[in-house]
Amino acid sequence: MGKVARPIRKQIATSFYLILIFSIVATALTWGILLLLLIFQSNNMNPANYYEQQIPRIVKEIDQDGERWVRIENQAKLEKKIPLDGLEYQVLSKDGSFLFGSMKKEYVKNERELVSSFNKNIYDLDRIIVMHPLFNQKKGLVGAIGFRYKLSLIGANPEKSLLLGALLILSFACPFIYFYLFSYLIGKRFSKKIEIPFQHLMEGARKIQTQDLDFQLVESKSSKELNQLICSFEEMRLALRESLLRQWQLEEERKEMVAAIAHDLRTPLTIINGHIEGLLSGGFHNTERLNRYLQTIESSTKRSIRLIDQLNEVSAIDRSDFTIEPVLVDIEEFIQNKVEEYKVLCSKKQITLRYSIKGKEKMKMDPYRISQVLDNIITNSIRYCSEKGQIHWDTTIGYGTIIFEIMDNGPGFKSKATEKVFDKFYREDESRSGNEANFGLGLYIAQTIVKKHHGAITIQNRPEGGAFTKIIISEMT
Repeated sequence: MGKVARPIRKQIATSFYLILIFSIVATALTWGILLLLLIFQSNNMNPANYYEQQIPRIVKEIDQDGERWVRIENQAKLEKKIPLDGLEYQVLSKDGSFLFGSMKKEYVKNERELVSSFNKNIYDLDRIIVMHPLFNQKKGLVGAIGFRYKLSLIGANPEKSLLLGALLILSFACPFIYFYLFSYLIGKRFSKKIEIPFQHLMEGARKIQTQDLDFQLVESKSSKELNQLICSFEEMRLALRESLLRQWQLEEERKEMVAAIAHDLRTPLTIINGHIEGLLSGGFHNTERLNRYLQTIESSTKRSIRLIDQLNEVSAIDRSDFTIEPVLVDIEEFIQNKVEEYKVLCSKKQITLRYSIKGKEKMKMDPYRISQVLDNIITNSIRYCSEKGQIHWDTTIGYGTIIFEIMDNGPGFKSKATEKVFDKFYREDESRSGNEANFGLGLYIAQTIVKKHHGAITIQNRPEGGAFTKIIISEMT
């Protein structure tokens, strides 16, 4: 038995700790070397506040005759007293106006701001500005001199700024450099252990991309987790293989459905074409024959239009952006209006339609879509009921829901058909076949609309014969 590899999480944790420890040790050594270098160079460097310490000396030399130093002809003499390599200056008039100097940015705008600046420092990002008043021999304010400097080691040693800047950047960058370096070295060593299993996984992914699922991944011995990943990938491959097989079956079913719809559409069109040819060949001279042909053409045309309308409706409700439009509806009035419509259809077969309403409330729903649901259910009952049949429609309103219960005394469904009646394009061949074409879309449309109303619809056979449909919808917000 070979050596059992540690779990990959422990290997990753160990690698991370090694990277961290090596980086800390290397960074500490680097910082120690840099500190020793700074200590060695400290005797040759100015302190961070070097130029700040020069200001009192300069001020002392020019305080005896401040009026002299506000004149531009003395600029050269003044600059000899100021170390311009690290200290900028500007001379201002009594009203705060700029006169001359190496610093031209304005920090005061008038005499009041100038006077108030004498007792505080002005800050400009990482630089400090100090204003000092200039007086004449009679102690009258004649202007001011401002100094700007940086309180930093680099600013106090401009001749060594490149060296100090490089040391500063190196001190900040070395932890990241070492972390990257050791991550690369240790990561490269670690990657060699899991390179082969991942290559197998990538090869498997490429095969799946080309829909080649007839392969099998080999278990990995490098780590427990990686082996679990390979097993999961293998399970996914098997599940995807089964899914593609199901998809192929669904595609075959879709082709069969399309063929069935094409047949349904071809039949009325063939009838229409045949009757038109009969009329064109002289059949229109016979009034009785003409009327019979026109009625057949009208019936076939309506059948084709009904199929196209249902296909358009299915296409609309199957879209992801399909929504309902709820409005406040008087349920009792809505049902009574629908009953009047259905009674007209029932009268053709002398079918008795009885209805009842429990509860009187107004609720929010989409009346157009609910009408579609009821039309599909009740017109089916009317279609399959025999002459002088009966349909009962009971409605219960309350607690934010509406319950429709519809019963007929038609032939009902086959014993197992109620599980499939809501499938798209499902049609029975024997019971409930009727004389008119059934495209197998009405109940699918009804179920989709009911679900959009957060409801449910069920269909079953009555013990005494006929179909029983129950529709529950919730009030929409």
